[in-house]
Amino acid sequence: MAADIVQGNAFPDLTRVGLKGPQVLRSAIEAIVISTLLAIEADGHPPAQLPPEAEAQIVDLVHRRVPLDPLLTHQRRIHSQLADHFMGGCRSLVPLPDLAASLEHVSHVLFEFADTFATMTAESYAAENERFLRSTAAARYETVLALLAGEGSVDAMSRQLAYPLANAYHIGLVLHPATSPSHTGDHLHQVARSLLRGLGADAHLVVPVDRTEAWAWGAFRARPPREKPLLPAGSDVMVGMASPHRGVQGFRRAHEEALDAARVGALGMPSTADASVVRYDEVRLLSVLIADPDKAARFVRDELGALGSSAGSTRVLRRTVRAYLDCHGSPQEAARELQVAKNTVIYRVKRAEELLGRSVRDSQLELHAALRLAELFPDLDDTGH
Repeated sequence: MAADIVQGNAFPDLTRVGLKGPQVLRSAIEAIVISTLLAIEADGHPPAQLPPEAEAQIVDLVHRRVPLDPLLTHQRRIHSQLADHFMGGCRSLVPLPDLAASLEHVSHVLFEFADTFATMTAESYAAENERFLRSTAAARYETVLALLAGEGSVDAMSRQLAYPLANAYHIGLVLHPATSPSHTGDHLHQVARSLLRGLGADAHLVVPVDRTEAWAWGAFRARPPREKPLLPAGSDVMVGMASPHRGVQGFRRAHEEALDAARVGALGMPSTADASVVRYDEVRLLSVLIADPDKAARFVRDELGALGSSAGSTRVLRRTVRAYLDCHGSPQEAARELQVAKNTVIYRVKRAEELLGRSVRDSQLELHAALRLAELFPDLDDTGH
């Protein structure tokens, strides 16, 4: 039951939750559902406090300045789905003479649970919001949001942040846990500073957004060379990294590019992937193509057809065709790049054309884009996404 309810919640009304936000929200929903079921089974009374996962969710949403109302709406949706499951169970299992009384009892108990959870959530949100508004982190975060929105005095914000804005080149970073959000915001903060030191930044600005995301900028007196910094050993962090841009507009653009690079990195990183730094200039085209992920996925399915299968052998064919196109249709060059025999490339390209139903030389631009996107949507035929 809990899995069904978690699976059915897509969080469309909880904005600004970040790339790891849905994962955190799902764990909180699952914890609420399970605690409700356990409490009903034990004594029929609501638990005395929220599950730790729900408390952590509230902290994250407060720090992202997400209002309380959408969170309460989600909780009402969860309890409505719980009621549907319980009502369905009663109709299936309870004898007809006892059905009315059982339905009334279930309705009363779940209403009590929903009311208690809403009250505890509102109280917890208010307490965390008060703490956050008193903190230095809140002031810095609000200042950065205003700066990104083009509001306020640049000179005043530069002094408040102790970071040079107008006469410097800026490289932006967006950091997330690479696998599960197990590390704290402090860990992301430390990794960001380590990366910026490695790049030789003259000044650093790091803003932890919540425990699953941090924003960072490095300021340089002169335009920095093109480098991809090394992550500290064991950091388990994925980083979106912008190209350097000058001035206040460059500060904003660096953040936008870092966000786009992080989105590409999040899509292209399976749960067991190694942590990495994703440079915007290396994934610029992909960031444009995935601006609407649903349309991008449909494009890949329509363009590749059977060649879009998640089967291992089909993935090999896609890599071969992409190398073949990258090498301007030279099977010899593609074979050298893939470290296989020339005849192997010729065979694989022919097999791919059979799955496509056309030559790989037809509509090469669309085919190449679809092959790149397929690397970010590895399970198209399984998930439909």
